[in-house]
Amino acid sequence: MSDQAADRGALLRGKIETYMACFAADDRDGWVELFAPDAWIEDPVGTPRRNGRDEIAAFWDETHAVPDKIELVPLGITTVIGDEAIFTMQARATLGNQVFGIDIIDLMTFDEAGQITTMRAFFDPTAMKPLD
Repeated sequence: MSDQAADRGALLRGKIETYMACFAADDRDGWVELFAPDAWIEDPVGTPRRNGRDEIAAFWDETHAVPDKIELVPLGITTVIGDEAIFTMQARATLGNQVFGIDIIDLMTFDEAGQITTMRAFFDPTAMKPLD
């Protein structure tokens, strides 16, 4: 692997870590700024795409409206190849005294500046379950 590829991989891994950290820290503006202005997300895969930062910000608002707290926890797999990355995580939503979890695989593409251009989340919404 070239130094350039290694540097690019480190940059994109850092963006993924920031993505999860902003989500858990309720940093809406920081999270939305990770996306390119013309980015789109499909979360979960099979639902209509959210196009541009305004629609992506609306997605944020929807996901944070019900739970008392929501965090994204890495599950150990992050693979970066060129301008694409795939990684595993668990979304954990706290509702009252109960925490619910769902395992997710995200696929992202990035532009030259390292902003997210596309994000697709692969998971089965019916698989959310209470965590012990």
